[in-house]
Amino acid sequence: MLPFLLAALVAAPAEAKAFPFPVEMHTLPNGLRVAFVTYDSPGLVAYYTLMRVGSRNEVEKGRSGYAHFFEHLGLSTNAFTDNDLTVYHLYGPSKALPTIIEYEADRFRNLDYSEAAFRTEAGAILGEYLKSASDPEQKLYEKMMETAYTTHTYRHTVIGYLEDIKNMPAGYEYSREFFRRYYTPDDAIIFVVGDFDKAGTLAMIEKAYGDWTGKVETAPIPAEPKQTQARRGQVVWDKPTLPRLWIAWHAPGADDDLKLAATQNLMNAYLFGPTSPLYQSLVLGRQLVDSMDATYGDHRDPYLFGVLLRVKDAKNLKVIESAVLAEIKALAGGRVDAKRMDAVRSNLKYSNIMQLNKADSVALSLVLNTTLTGDVDFLNKEFEALASLKPGDLQTFAKKYLLDANRTTVTLATGGAR
Repeated sequence: MLPFLLAALVAAPAEAKAFPFPVEMHTLPNGLRVAFVTYDSPGLVAYYTLMRVGSRNEVEKGRSGYAHFFEHLGLSTNAFTDNDLTVYHLYGPSKALPTIIEYEADRFRNLDYSEAAFRTEAGAILGEYLKSASDPEQKLYEKMMETAYTTHTYRHTVIGYLEDIKNMPAGYEYSREFFRRYYTPDDAIIFVVGDFDKAGTLAMIEKAYGDWTGKVETAPIPAEPKQTQARRGQVVWDKPTLPRLWIAWHAPGADDDLKLAATQNLMNAYLFGPTSPLYQSLVLGRQLVDSMDATYGDHRDPYLFGVLLRVKDAKNLKVIESAVLAEIKALAGGRVDAKRMDAVRSNLKYSNIMQLNKADSVALSLVLNTTLTGDVDFLNKEFEALASLKPGDLQTFAKKYLLDANRTTVTLATGGAR
């Protein structure tokens, strides 16, 4: 832990915000928002551009993978895509900021690529897919999404369906249309964090991005129908690997209800973290499970709350599944350890603060949390909701959402064991 951060925690542990740094906001006439955070990082600055477009925007049949395509254009290894966002990021010397602004503005204002270049990059994405397909958890993720979802665009993974990627080289005109629809200044936010001159930086950004035009189109994303019966999926893996068990339930998105988003983040650690009875029993005690990971993360639309377990022996899959469901049933029945709940809540807050140990981490935290609602103060508001939660809130959530009819269970094993 950095000395200045330790001092801050000791000085005011109860009052410290989850995101303790002031954010100064500016909005250009074209709708582009710019967020400044001064951070003690002499000579270093993080420059992040958030585009609130991800694989959820891929609504046309046969067109998955296009949001991910655009991270491949420009500087290498400085972008990533997820369900709800695409982010372009640079972290380096403050003296390079004029060049960074010039290059990044050019990316959005003047992006141009030939059909031949598009075909070449689409082929590279196919290679990326084939490489990731060798990871059993990537295949498990695909199976979970296509089993749990029937309608919403979360059904396809970020990289897209294999057949869509194979057909992508023929989608040049569609790619240009996708960029026109969603890469607009009014749905973008630039985050500058670290050691920089605010007035000078704002002037450079205004000059570089001022003539960027366009209005974002609202993606016609279909709502996922309510699940009415339990679903199961299975992945048969043809190489030696540990079996996996993923149990998940449909749950509200972060843009639907802030308190329910906070509830799910608390329950992640309460039910499946290292201090939970499940972890203590299955991982440490009986040693049936190699690893246990909560799989909920805040999303703009309703997502999945659940747990992924890497199992040591496929013969124990049913026993482990029963143990998870028994713990859920106990929670819904009112068994909540208020003392441990408070400890988990405190750990979440201060673990979050301790991760903000460099300008790059601060910028990343802002980006990931702002994308959910467009509010740069989302994280603090979510932690305020987290602080208000009572044991009964966990029980209520379990009774309403963690139901058999709302559950999807997917297994991965060699030879089809389940």
